[in-house]
Amino acid sequence: MKKWVCAQCGWQSAKWYGRCPECGNWELEEREEKPESGKEGELPEIYPSPSLSAKEEKRISTGFGELDRVLGGGIVPGSVILLAGEPGIGKSTLLLQACAEIAAKGKKVLYISAEESYPQLAGRMKRVGAFNPNLFAAYTRECEEAVAAAQKLKPGLVVFDSIQALSAPGGGGSAAQIREASSKIIEFSKRSGCASLIVGHVTKDGSIAGPRTMEHLVDVVCQFEGENNTPLRIIRSIKNRFGSTDEIGCFEIKEKGVEEVKDPYGLFMVKGERAAAGKCVTMAMEGKRFFPLEIEALCAPKMRGEGGQRSVTVNGLEYNRVAMIAAALQQHSKIYLSGRDLYLSTVAGAKTKEPGADLAIALAMASSFTNSPLPGLTAIGEVSLTGQIRPVGMMDQRIETAERLGFKTAVVPASQKDLKEKGKISLFRVDNLNDILQILR
Repeated sequence: MKKWVCAQCGWQSAKWYGRCPECGNWELEEREEKPESGKEGELPEIYPSPSLSAKEEKRISTGFGELDRVLGGGIVPGSVILLAGEPGIGKSTLLLQACAEIAAKGKKVLYISAEESYPQLAGRMKRVGAFNPNLFAAYTRECEEAVAAAQKLKPGLVVFDSIQALSAPGGGGSAAQIREASSKIIEFSKRSGCASLIVGHVTKDGSIAGPRTMEHLVDVVCQFEGENNTPLRIIRSIKNRFGSTDEIGCFEIKEKGVEEVKDPYGLFMVKGERAAAGKCVTMAMEGKRFFPLEIEALCAPKMRGEGGQRSVTVNGLEYNRVAMIAAALQQHSKIYLSGRDLYLSTVAGAKTKEPGADLAIALAMASSFTNSPLPGLTAIGEVSLTGQIRPVGMMDQRIETAERLGFKTAVVPASQKDLKEKGKISLFRVDNLNDILQILR
């Protein structure tokens, strides 16, 4: 019996569709469905649930506390982890260093490279100091050869770098090839108890390249993010069967590899600079962490002769969000921005989408417009189109972080009556955007 299967999400149908109704993909593959076998020997063994026992195995530490926290405490034996990120972001370097740390503790590790030859791999290992007798390397572009090598060596951890370069039936780089290769790796890990770490690339829009079914099959999906022109890197968990998806890890690219940043507060704001107009700090929430995120704004008058609408340029912030806050600021606080071009950016290439940064964005624009610096001040709150300042989650923890970092004043929503001052920091409560004019005087 034939069936049609979407190469992207795995949706199935007995008849052909031009486009997958589930995900909108145009690539539908025709497959022959094999009839179920009636032989008892081919069926899986069936056990009553009381006879099953959950075996608690010790997790494998990667040597990076930041990475272990994102994984939920380390690598679970027999699990399959997908680490995705843009080419050149530092995925291979980070994993080579982690492999060296694991090998140094006496565990056998196999690093299978499908993109770099032996000399290239040796050069990278030399740069990061990853040579170790327990760390083995293999180069192959065939998925079956890679799995066979892992079965022969019987290591505790195997790294497959990358899934897009491992050939399997279906053609190199295609959705069918990636699905087939990942299925073979997952089958190997589950049967052998060896943990597998798969390296994957992302598309131009930032999503993981390949079919979505691959993300469903693996146990953990992590994304390695950052800008190539900044040293900051963030790894976040998108899916984790063995832990929380609320954690993030911070790293920094150095000359000799990747280093974890245990205290990342200084990365997201510039210290030691004199107070200047157009800057405001917010306490942004990433996972279960709170970071001081510095937002810079410039409200520049249009050049003589320039007409038309104002332009809005953002970096690290959402364009539509900034445009709406600018419109609300002009409407409700009489800060007229219509004749000015707006430029907003975050420090160190950080990115945020959370509403808690709205008030800091509004204050940064108002500070630039009025040329009024905001020293020692942080702002936390969501801005509505009606001009009201709304509270956001985890306000107490944000204020505690701000007080610990030495901020003197926190601008917060007036509607959150239960919010109390922490230590030496004072609270300035605002009900709407018109109230922020008092701060700028």
